[in-house]
Amino acid sequence: MGSRLVGYGSYLPEKVMTNQDFEKIMDTSDEWIVQRTGMRERHFAAADETVVDMAANAARRALNSANLTIDDIDMLIVATTSSELDFPSVAVQVLGALGAKNNAPAFDVRGACTGYIYGLHCARAFFSAGMHNRIMVIGAEKMSRFIDFNDRNTAVLFGDGAGALIFERSSSGYSGIIDTVVMGDGREFDMLHGSPDHKIIMNGPETYKKAVTLMPAAAQHIMEHAGITAENVDWIIPHQANLRIIQSGAARLGFPLEKILITVDKHANTSGASGVLALSYGLDNGYIKHGQLVLYPAFGSGLTWGAALIRV
Repeated sequence: MGSRLVGYGSYLPEKVMTNQDFEKIMDTSDEWIVQRTGMRERHFAAADETVVDMAANAARRALNSANLTIDDIDMLIVATTSSELDFPSVAVQVLGALGAKNNAPAFDVRGACTGYIYGLHCARAFFSAGMHNRIMVIGAEKMSRFIDFNDRNTAVLFGDGAGALIFERSSSGYSGIIDTVVMGDGREFDMLHGSPDHKIIMNGPETYKKAVTLMPAAAQHIMEHAGITAENVDWIIPHQANLRIIQSGAARLGFPLEKILITVDKHANTSGASGVLALSYGLDNGYIKHGQLVLYPAFGSGLTWGAALIRV
């Protein structure tokens, strides 16, 4: 059994933090940020706006696009690393926020920037086992909670937002979540991690080296597993961590830049929400068409990395 995509939605907080805004509060410049990251602006959640709030807003829009209610969903998975509460899960809180009454199972996955692919991996497994009929996978992050405004190297990199996809079980293996691959290596976790006081600790040069190697490797692995080549892929939506990483990965894979969907200039790095926000942007603006094949590779803290193939 496979799946098919039946709905999508996204949410970005109202506040936009531009590079010029950062110029006012730290020793940096728009030119410096753009040259090193490709980022120009990012969205920051309000102080009283939570990960649950953003996830629920994205979920409502996905349900509306699919003409469904929350009780039509029989499993909810949320990819996040920035929940305000240690427990319960963001997923079960979203069920509460949306008024679900059908007792659907709900849980979070904590794969950092690779989190959404981990969520898709779980959903694909449940569909393959025939255990669920309609699954919503949400990526939601409030990365602004972790920003150290004394560190200009990391402060400009992150943003907030949420996106949601709804899949339902289908007998076709050529639509929806076609394939996923996820990997992890805890031996180098100190390269990129959160500190006890909730600040982002990152070895930038080493993280860059790993990202430009492991994301293309995951993309190549999943294409080989699916028996396709780059020519069969309509769009590649890489994790939106850094424009230079994206460009380097595209060059390694032989993907022309016109097939790369880039939103890092608009959203910055939204961690587990990155790829689904970009996919929603592509669908909303008519870049991605029904029936097209999308390849989504990602790399993140852990170290974690992986890729997903989705036919929209």
